[in-house]
Amino acid sequence: MNNKSKLRQVNLDDLELDLNNPRFAELYSGSQNEDDLIEYLLYSEAADEVAKAIVSADEFYPDRPLWVVENNGKYLVKDGNRRCSAVKALQMPGKFKLNLPKTNLDELPVLIYNKIQDIDARIVQEHAGNLFRRWERIAKALEVYKLFNSGSTVDSMKELDSQPADLIKLASFYYDAVKIGGDDLKQLLRRGRGKNSGRTIIFERLFKQSEDCGYRFKRKPAYVIEIFDKLKFEAFIKAVVNCLLDDIKGEITTDTIDKNLASFFEKLKTYGFDRKAIYTKAVSSNIQTEVTSNKSTQDRNSSGSATSDSQSYPTSSNSASSNSTSNSTGNNSSGRGSTKKYPLLKRKQLSSGLKDRIDEYFKNLDSNTAPNAKIAMARVLFECVMKFVIEETKYNGQTLMSKSNYFNTVYSDTKFTDFRKMKHKFIDLIIITKDRNAMISFDLDHLHQVVHNYKVSGISTVADQVSSNLIELIEFMLKDEADLLLSLDLTKLN
Repeated sequence: MNNKSKLRQVNLDDLELDLNNPRFAELYSGSQNEDDLIEYLLYSEAADEVAKAIVSADEFYPDRPLWVVENNGKYLVKDGNRRCSAVKALQMPGKFKLNLPKTNLDELPVLIYNKIQDIDARIVQEHAGNLFRRWERIAKALEVYKLFNSGSTVDSMKELDSQPADLIKLASFYYDAVKIGGDDLKQLLRRGRGKNSGRTIIFERLFKQSEDCGYRFKRKPAYVIEIFDKLKFEAFIKAVVNCLLDDIKGEITTDTIDKNLASFFEKLKTYGFDRKAIYTKAVSSNIQTEVTSNKSTQDRNSSGSATSDSQSYPTSSNSASSNSTSNSTGNNSSGRGSTKKYPLLKRKQLSSGLKDRIDEYFKNLDSNTAPNAKIAMARVLFECVMKFVIEETKYNGQTLMSKSNYFNTVYSDTKFTDFRKMKHKFIDLIIITKDRNAMISFDLDHLHQVVHNYKVSGISTVADQVSSNLIELIEFMLKDEADLLLSLDLTKLN
């Protein structure tokens, strides 16, 4: 019998964590920097508990070696990433916010496998035991889905989980939903310590309402998701993600879905999703717009044309009607067919830095020669202007908006400004429907994709449309300070 592995002691510095580990690879959204991965494993995969156990035992058990494979002179950890990350963190516990004593372990016991195929086969064998059963549900689902796609039958995977079909549904839902929800969705699905983590069960509970949300699951033997209304599905995912992220007290539970479903969907309307709405595309834009046919009909009957003053899901200012006529904030110039190229700024004492950014975007960035940059920088400029307004506007003559309790969560949860929360909070203050709808319709998620180059390419017509919409929003935010305050519900700031 040939030995497929050999037991050795390996220097800790020569051990590399595996970014492609099936337990967490899909849910990890950090950089390839090892410190970022260690922090993720500590606080999203409970490696901090492993660190506590190592300190308590005062040793790394030699009968629990890591499983590794040689990789360019180093050793890639294929099994035991949490243990390895715990040991690495204990070398400098303060750096990783561990309230544990420094514990030096220069070497760790490892089983060095000769072939990657052998170690993968061993890991699959382990999955059938207690190791796999201790995984978080989303991690199980992603691994079962991978096995399913490689040819394993549902019946053959019942030794891993009693209901593998449900895991296949969850994983296939995840792969389509994460294209929309991005890192925010990943945060909600992984375990973690944060108040916004561990919400997988909420999404699964909502599977029963899938037909109202633009998707369904195929029947046996496929089980995978089928999206029959893409726009409705996108609106649904964005709304649920934003709603759960704002639920910082964890008040939305499975009971909310099981017992108060109607009120939950009513709440989702404030986040841009109405399950009774009919979703369609705007005629003249690549940017997706959701409208309700009933509301559009009512508007046409009352005024002769569709308006943007909808109380249901807002129509973007990109719609065909708004492109053919001047909108209320003057986004189009009076000359027919001509378009305003620069926002009207009425805000006094505008910082020179912000003014430079506005000039750079509207005067120097060209949609034809640099469409990606034009689209990507729209998000940056929008966030800069919004941050300036919130941090420089005094709502009662002496208190800055940013210093009110209303905006606490925008700054307190991380060391960085949470612009997603800031946008939602700011929108919720706006009392004029058309301005609020225009803010909601400005899709930061699409711009985020371009910023991070998620296989999305910008085209000049879309860049022009984004720029045109941004003019409207900047004019609203940077109008005279007194006029802006009249547009906001200031009672929410008290």
